[in-house]
Amino acid sequence: MPRPHRAVLKALALAGTGALVLAACGGGTGASGGEYNWGINAELSGATSAYGKTLQQGVEAYVDEVNTAGGINGHKIKLTSLDNGGEQSRSAANATQLATARQVNAIFGHVLSSNCSAAQPIAARNKVPLACVSAAEHHPYVFSIGPDNARAAAPLFEAAKKVTGKSDPKAAFVYLNTLTDLALAKEVKAKAAGAGVGLATAQEVDLMSADYSSQTAKVVEAEPDVILISHTGPGLLSVLKGVRAAGIKAPVVWLDGTANLASLASSTDKDVYAMTVYSLVEPGATAEGAKAYNDAIKSKIKDASTMMGLNDGEAVMGYLSARAFGEALKTCGYPCSGEQLKAQLEKLRTSIPGIVDAFGYTAGDHYPFKNWYLYNVAGSKATLTQTLAAGSS
Repeated sequence: MPRPHRAVLKALALAGTGALVLAACGGGTGASGGEYNWGINAELSGATSAYGKTLQQGVEAYVDEVNTAGGINGHKIKLTSLDNGGEQSRSAANATQLATARQVNAIFGHVLSSNCSAAQPIAARNKVPLACVSAAEHHPYVFSIGPDNARAAAPLFEAAKKVTGKSDPKAAFVYLNTLTDLALAKEVKAKAAGAGVGLATAQEVDLMSADYSSQTAKVVEAEPDVILISHTGPGLLSVLKGVRAAGIKAPVVWLDGTANLASLASSTDKDVYAMTVYSLVEPGATAEGAKAYNDAIKSKIKDASTMMGLNDGEAVMGYLSARAFGEALKTCGYPCSGEQLKAQLEKLRTSIPGIVDAFGYTAGDHYPFKNWYLYNVAGSKATLTQTLAAGSS
């Protein structure tokens, strides 16, 4: 998304002033009336609301699971959800309200990296960890809970070689104009040749645009061996339809495909591959983490009987990140301030069997995922093709 305008910066400054005044009253303890306080600051309306709502469902599923079992360390979690509408100024204002008036010790959300960036100054002043689905830059109080596209260039190149069966495939790259995708594009352009991948064309698409015809035409003109794309589900389907209509049969690798996995349910194309940072959860899964997720999420989503329904949007991401934060909270004890929780998160080493084998942060790296998983997705069926090591930033 574009960087903040002056009006947004002014709103941030005003929000920060309010945060300093209220923080003097002792904000950020994470405890009120014997409860831990968590917040959600997400895109619950607007163009990206599908992602914000499913993230909310995942966090709520974990909180309900914990509270039904009596809480953490005997204390339940109180969850407050605020809608930022996809706007940076509202994200900053929400962060102020959650950190000060609500005195939360963790805030989940921020599907858009620009909204995560807008909330950062408030989080730092009040010492509250931000759990961001999309983060554009490193920050002491930002903990990634979603894929870091800026690290995905090397895994993308490996995926391109895998699906084409070539050591030197010619690739076309289509990407959004979000901060994280712009960072990815920079890496792809700089490192493709060194990785043995010929970059035939790189096409930027505006997140709010509904017309990708010119970019699709460039892809068709390039006649690539493989198409690499970082876009929403509808965007992917639009490009896919255009290139197939033009006779391009190249396989398509979709970065972070689980964000709109259900959008492929109606597709019969057998050459679409989706990359995700966790193992897709199957109905009837027996592994402890996946089974717990299935049990917790079934009351939150419409279709918990299919893989597409269980893994669509950010529901799994919300659940596994909330569960990881809960593990850190157990070690932190009660009450646990945001600063204390941050210290425990930076020591976190956990696994959620059936979803991720390893999930953990360090003081020097707030990115928790160790792998990417490449799935061939044909209609409602997804088959694991390869596990790829996560790239570095």
